[in-house]
Amino acid sequence: MRRRLLWLFLLFAVGCSGATDDAADSGPGEVSVAEIAVDLGIEPDVVPEVAEEEDLWPFEVDDTPGCAGDFCAAGPDHAPNPAEWGPFPVGVTTMVVKSVNHEGLPRNFRVEIWYPTTEEHRDGPFGTIDIYSDAPDPLQEYVAQFEGAVPPIEVQTTRDTPVRGGDGPYPIVLFSHGAYGVRYQSVFFTIQLASHGYIVASIDHVGNTLYDIFGPQGFDMGVVVLSAMDRPYDSAVALTAVTVRNDDPDDMFYKTMNVTEIGMSGHSFGGFTSYLMPHLDKRIKAIVPMAPATAGLGILGYPLEELEIPSLMMVGMLDDTLDVEMEMFKGYEKIPPTKALLAFKAGGHYTFSDICQLDLEYVASELGFIDAEDALTDGCADFNVPVATAHPIINQFAIGWFNYYLRHSPGSLEYFEQDAAKEYEEHIDYEVVFE
Repeated sequence: MRRRLLWLFLLFAVGCSGATDDAADSGPGEVSVAEIAVDLGIEPDVVPEVAEEEDLWPFEVDDTPGCAGDFCAAGPDHAPNPAEWGPFPVGVTTMVVKSVNHEGLPRNFRVEIWYPTTEEHRDGPFGTIDIYSDAPDPLQEYVAQFEGAVPPIEVQTTRDTPVRGGDGPYPIVLFSHGAYGVRYQSVFFTIQLASHGYIVASIDHVGNTLYDIFGPQGFDMGVVVLSAMDRPYDSAVALTAVTVRNDDPDDMFYKTMNVTEIGMSGHSFGGFTSYLMPHLDKRIKAIVPMAPATAGLGILGYPLEELEIPSLMMVGMLDDTLDVEMEMFKGYEKIPPTKALLAFKAGGHYTFSDICQLDLEYVASELGFIDAEDALTDGCADFNVPVATAHPIINQFAIGWFNYYLRHSPGSLEYFEQDAAKEYEEHIDYEVVFE
């Protein structure tokens, strides 16, 4: 109930003003884009300009571009199965973006970037995600009291390894987490997407992250409202901060990005952001919102009827956090083609995240994390579709969608056309409507 009230408040009180107290760690990959934001005049109704790169092809030469041996990433002549790991090993790096909020005040946030890395790192050593060591400095003391409660999450990535040359340029996909989520909340999707030849940038929306709810302020409606106002800034500035690295000869991402092929995805609040952003930033060419709220978009002046790019909405029919009929199905009806709707018959709100892999009962009772308590009956329950079943389906349709529209792989249509759903009809209802 509190979450639904939160959304009603967001949709009608988003015009409020105020400031947030933000901070993020500094470290490798720190980039300041405050001047870029000012120069671009980034506001909710202004689209950042990005100069086109004359020569987008990598500066390294590969005898079989886009392939690892006989296994090739999606392209005009290739269409690998997106439900499976892609041809490339994956590296990860974290950058700090020094930005401004909707009032022009300093706002710093972290962006996690996953990317294809070089062959010598295919077998690791792989890293982990440790929510305690990852916590921002100002919140370390609050998070430290729970240290050891949640073990590190093992991931098939290597940290700060070189970007794979000769197999790009790689399209870019932004990911936006849900309310009180975190940038690594859906690594089942973001990391596998990178293995298929993408640079995936996931944003920590300061004031509305996992760490903020652990901190002294906890759940705070006013801070959440302000975060809702800042999310468009976060997304546009993060995208610019990432893409400018493509032009820096001293940067690890130099000439590895296809800055004209950009997509966006997100969960819940991030799904809302994914629908909002194409109105503001015409660099985004295709979107995959997961369990999104949509009812307030028209009120805010971003009607779904005016969406101009392909969109694939994913929902859980048993979602108990958002009203599926009001927030998703009614919104979907308004969207013009090309569009698709994938509905898990027994899916919940958290089916589209990695939270079900945690010991939720312990996290809910000991850490007091409300999302963990909710997830126990909203995506992670015995009556929900197992994530081991749902996640490969999500990856097949979502990555297939991006492969078709961003990597221009006509053969990838087979992974999300109408007939593709027949194999999973026990678990999903699906439709796709082309323009």
